[in-house]
Amino acid sequence: MQYFYSSNIINDLAILNEEESKHCIKVLRHKLNDKIHLIDGLGGLFLCKILDDNFNQCKLQIIKNEDVVQRNFKLHIAISPIKNVDRFEWFIEKATEIGIDEITPIVCNKTEKLKIKKERIQRILLSATKQSLNATIPKFNEMINFKDFINIHKNNQNFEKFIAYCGTEITNNLKSLYSKNSNTVIIIGPEGDFTDNEVAYSFENGFNAVSLGINRLRTETAGVIACSTINILNI
Repeated sequence: MQYFYSSNIINDLAILNEEESKHCIKVLRHKLNDKIHLIDGLGGLFLCKILDDNFNQCKLQIIKNEDVVQRNFKLHIAISPIKNVDRFEWFIEKATEIGIDEITPIVCNKTEKLKIKKERIQRILLSATKQSLNATIPKFNEMINFKDFINIHKNNQNFEKFIAYCGTEITNNLKSLYSKNSNTVIIIGPEGDFTDNEVAYSFENGFNAVSLGINRLRTETAGVIACSTINILNI
């Protein structure tokens, strides 16, 4: 099965943009009256028929809404960007494939400055969403300072809050602290980890420290482990 994407949907008509149209008509060789599956990126999945097989602007008629299996929990990972752009993008791709709702890049004391190309990130999110047969594109937020992120979420009672910390005194893991089917936000730090002041500030504002294992992990690996663990615990 192949998913296509459009945000241009009015009633029972949809139009694919040029990139999606070319992929549908020229690459996959779909033609007039073929049936394809379409997502709107917001959780909607539709069975459609091709009304116009123009490879610059393919037009579709929505035949019916398809059922979508929705996760009964929300997962938000806040993660420090890393200097190696490819590795950061790898995390975004894999987290999307595994299952995530929201990603926020956060600037910590040891974060190496990174200019995020949001348009490229959106393309990665869309591609991974379609590849994994999801109907919802994860939300990618603007970069924010660590303390500002903590302040936004400190009074949020609808989410369990964790900070993945490498301190040797941390013995709790996600399995022992996370409650199945609960919404959760997890903070992943930069290479070099959080400072003591950052960890203390998170504790003061309702975040619990968790270990992601005995090995030292790269930032992007830690993000994928956290994402995988929450999804597995909810099976």
